[in-house]
Amino acid sequence: MQDKTRLDILSSEVSGLWSTYMYDSLAICVLEHFIKTLNDAEIRPILKYAEDMSREHTKLISNIFEKDGLTVPKGFTREDVDLDAPKLFTDPFYLFYLLNMGMIGMNNYTLILNHSSRIDIRNFFSSCIRESIDLYNMTVDTLQKQGLFINSPRIEFTKNIDFIDTQDFFAGGWFAQKRNLLAQEITTIFANLRFNKVGGDLIAAFGQVAGSAKLKDYFFKGRELATKKTKKLVEFFTDENIPVPSTFDSFITDSTISPFSDKLMLFHIVTLIVSSIIQDGTGLATAMRHDLQLQFSASAMDSAKYSEDGLDILIENRWLEQPPQHINHKRLT
Repeated sequence: MQDKTRLDILSSEVSGLWSTYMYDSLAICVLEHFIKTLNDAEIRPILKYAEDMSREHTKLISNIFEKDGLTVPKGFTREDVDLDAPKLFTDPFYLFYLLNMGMIGMNNYTLILNHSSRIDIRNFFSSCIRESIDLYNMTVDTLQKQGLFINSPRIEFTKNIDFIDTQDFFAGGWFAQKRNLLAQEITTIFANLRFNKVGGDLIAAFGQVAGSAKLKDYFFKGRELATKKTKKLVEFFTDENIPVPSTFDSFITDSTISPFSDKLMLFHIVTLIVSSIIQDGTGLATAMRHDLQLQFSASAMDSAKYSEDGLDILIENRWLEQPPQHINHKRLT
């Protein structure tokens, strides 16, 4: 008997579930290789937690799609990972990768939950948010324990209450003297620097092992964009004698054998660039100085163009799985 209390699935819910399935199927492949090549036993439980979480997500989403008569995505499979390939990243990179997973998950799942109606789907994404919080906290605890956590700059703040009384407050050095950075602007710059470090090394590593010359060129172009962005953001700190967050040497080994398919690596970078654009959008929305707004706007445009180039390569190779699409009823007649 049909359950008349069960609501039809919404387009926003289908979109969120589909995207989650694609990324989690990718994460399973990546995390499997990380676990296989890991040396530090202290990191293993966190990697395993993230892998189990992604496996459970794909299982639950498959069940929802099947019950609602929707096609389960192919996503990424064992064909996209070579578990016998040598270690491509150092152990500390695994922690910073997990840190980004937790942050991206908290943001993405919250956005999807905001557009979900059905109770089972709301429960699913609410659980995803809690898991992402747990993953983030476990990773931060371990990074701090190992002395690897990159802290936001500590600065001295003004002690008096004041009010903005001139438009010069928003000036970025064009027609007026630049004011000091606000705490929220420092936080946004720091967040972009930390995210950019992990993303830049991921792209460089993929360029090192990519199978085709075209992909190598594409990945190393991304590395150049990441370096350019880092240099620009660091200047905002050095101009005001704000401590630049400490970073590590390259997280990449000297292996030239790819653990992952070209399809997986390219899709991974394209989706990562989307998160980078969101970071720039947050910076643009919270910055109150014109030069910062210009930087985040220009960075987002550069990233959007780079992402588009990646999508072209995915389409050219028939690697881009089509998301669920509305039926064109006219074409059915």
